[in-house]
Amino acid sequence: MGANDVVLLEDMVERSRRETEGFNSAEQEAYFVSWHYLTKYRPSHDDVLSGIVDGTRDGGVDAIHLFANGYYVRDGVNVGALGRNPQLDLVIIQVKNTRGFGENAVDKLIVHLPKLLDFARDDIALAKQFNPRLIEITRRFLDTYRAMDMPRLRIFVAFAALKAEQIHENVELKANQLEATLKASFGNCDPSVDLLDAASMANLAREKPPVTVELTLAENPISTDMSGGYVGLVKLYDYQKFITDETGKLDASLFDANVRDYDSDSGVNMSIQETLSTQDTDVDFWWLNNGVTIVADRVQPAGKLLHLDSPQIVNGLQTSHEIYKQGSSHEYSEDRGVLVKIIQADDDLVKDRIIRATNSQTILGLSSLRATDRVQREIEEFLKAKGLYYERRKNYYRNRQIPLKDLVSIDQMGQAVLATLVQAPHVSRGEVSRIFKDEIYDVVFGGSNPIGAYYASIAIVRECEKFLRGNRDTHDQVDDYVFHLSMAASIAITRKREPNAKDLALIDEVPSGDLLADLMVLVRQAFASSAKETREVLFEKLAKHPHATQAVSDQMVRYLASSPRQRGPVVAR
Repeated sequence: MGANDVVLLEDMVERSRRETEGFNSAEQEAYFVSWHYLTKYRPSHDDVLSGIVDGTRDGGVDAIHLFANGYYVRDGVNVGALGRNPQLDLVIIQVKNTRGFGENAVDKLIVHLPKLLDFARDDIALAKQFNPRLIEITRRFLDTYRAMDMPRLRIFVAFAALKAEQIHENVELKANQLEATLKASFGNCDPSVDLLDAASMANLAREKPPVTVELTLAENPISTDMSGGYVGLVKLYDYQKFITDETGKLDASLFDANVRDYDSDSGVNMSIQETLSTQDTDVDFWWLNNGVTIVADRVQPAGKLLHLDSPQIVNGLQTSHEIYKQGSSHEYSEDRGVLVKIIQADDDLVKDRIIRATNSQTILGLSSLRATDRVQREIEEFLKAKGLYYERRKNYYRNRQIPLKDLVSIDQMGQAVLATLVQAPHVSRGEVSRIFKDEIYDVVFGGSNPIGAYYASIAIVRECEKFLRGNRDTHDQVDDYVFHLSMAASIAITRKREPNAKDLALIDEVPSGDLLADLMVLVRQAFASSAKETREVLFEKLAKHPHATQAVSDQMVRYLASSPRQRGPVVAR
């Protein structure tokens, strides 16, 4: 069946290429393998794309991904919130569209990974050998690992040969050598090397994350005359099983709809920690806790068992994390329980009402309700009329096979507005998670902003990205340039040093290639002067520095004073 597996996998890859139009073949293959290899983590398409490092000086690594307690780590993470003994997973992927692996593919990682995963490494020296994105992500791994409290470390390395019918035994011996190399770098790590031929890769691509999950109740649930709503007690050890996968890792996908950030240092969470860790025979846990709310597309009761289709924990993030942390270090044996509400709601509007109602009574207030905000719904409706699909919730449209070029995530929109309107491209580049902090979110998604400003922002950023990807000199540095170039483009098109949201909403054009070429010269000059001033050698760090933003702004002041208005092709609106 080997030859047939190759043909079937080629069909799968070809379908994926149509969904990832705009990327080169190697990037498309790295995306395809990453997307399916990471299925159990359920990352977003933004997550998967952010980990692709394929290109010049990639050290034999095509993609590299980092997860902390099941959550994808794209920038700095509050490791204190992860508690003691968190789970840290590093996933490294190499893809070959060939009939097999040479031993050289594994040898590269045996040589390069000890350099990249060394706490004493010299980033400036590494920059001469490896590309900026690879250095950035491996540094993020080292910084996260070092800051954690006694983490459990797993390193997964996957080699995928998309046309291979089998893996040569010599390569398998090399894989064992690579595992030993990783073990020598991190004595407490659990290394694993997967050699994926066409059949193995096709099987991964066929796998779908489970949509039906079982929840065991202590007793038969209580329900009302209105079908689909249940209330019951769940023993702590059964709830621990519900929120973890088969490996014992927290199933982060259950919390996609939850709009609040977990904060282990809050008074509420410290109280929950104390209650869970105290063996109190007189007081049950649920007497002292508000409980958990779960919505599911479908709820099928069977005695004390509930079958839930696509469940989401929409209230109880803090409680769930504390139960997981306590249960990971001390197995629950007593009969204490947590109160759980389970609601069948397959309508998105109904889910939003439940999320808002169950969260708005907390001290965090309405400003924390992101995906359910009115402005988010308005953006979704407006972009759909323009042929774009706005993912207020992770992978909502991606799971419906909408091509990546037609998808806009909340992250992407936040980065675009930060660059073009707020004029903080260094934040867009370096601190994606800050978009949802109140002080930034309220500016980026302010209710008074004309809805057209959001479409203009994303249109400008995507045109700049297209320009950079199509240029051989900038193809490998799209992430570092795109937001600064977008800021410059918004200034050039509006002819205003600080365009406001109304100015952006009036834009009926995207920058032409000639204009972007002129602006790119200015952005390069700004980066060069900023590097000289800050003495920052690493390019990706420079792109995250506010000095680079100021340097681009200064260049654009001179540009406006000396250049005539230039127009680009009109965008259909």
